[in-house]
Amino acid sequence: MTAPILVATLDTRGPATSLGTLTRAVRAAEAAGFDAVLIDDRAAAGAQGRFETTTLTAALAAVTEHIGLITAPLPADQAPYHVARITASLDHLAHGRTGWLAATDATDPEGRTGELIDVVRGLWDSFDDDAFVHDRADGLYWRLPAVHRLDHQGRHFDVAGPLNVARPPQGHPVVAVTGPALAAAADLVLLDEAADAARVKQQAPHAKVLLPLPGPAAELPADSPADGFTVALTGSDDPVLAALAARPGRPDRAPAATLRERLGLARPESRHALTTA
Repeated sequence: MTAPILVATLDTRGPATSLGTLTRAVRAAEAAGFDAVLIDDRAAAGAQGRFETTTLTAALAAVTEHIGLITAPLPADQAPYHVARITASLDHLAHGRTGWLAATDATDPEGRTGELIDVVRGLWDSFDDDAFVHDRADGLYWRLPAVHRLDHQGRHFDVAGPLNVARPPQGHPVVAVTGPALAAAADLVLLDEAADAARVKQQAPHAKVLLPLPGPAAELPADSPADGFTVALTGSDDPVLAALAARPGRPDRAPAATLRERLGLARPESRHALTTA
């Protein structure tokens, strides 16, 4: 039996929220068998004591070992280069355990988010996996043929590249979206309605689909159309953590070094792999 994917969503709002309380909650989710936690402060506008999500992700990466860390969207006006640089850096800091929630809108009528995802993926491929040789004897830091410009010219973005960060450990951090509109561009699709799951599976058979978990956490549906569930957590003492940890016969997922491996997602080859082979 394959264990369903479990992704925790965590509220980062409120004056009582501290790095300590959030750390305890994420580590409790890790101990309970969650595959990842979504670090999202979109609902925290105007609240006191909130953290900027990428900074919080970096802090949590240092105090966790296995759980994936999915960062909510960066500001909408961020340039693709900065998005790629930040997300690649986080994946290096977490040794391949990160994801990026790239889109939270149900639609993308102007195609901006779809283009953003494509450009960011292209920038992640700026360096081949074996580009850095660090050869002191020959004074060679990286192999020049293994560095690639992107030279993207699109409707919304013109980006030359290359990125100034090595290719992420996962090749590409896990790209997540909410809703079916951008499913084909994503690795992980977070849905609200079960009725959308079958359509997303047809549009994006490579992606993993998650639905909100209704009812008791100890009774995970056996016939769900999704690959797993999102579970809202209130903190380290949330009863759902104990319920999941105490499930009789709980299937254990095989050990995995990266979030992609943990979710059963393939590591993408660089778009330059065929041209440099």
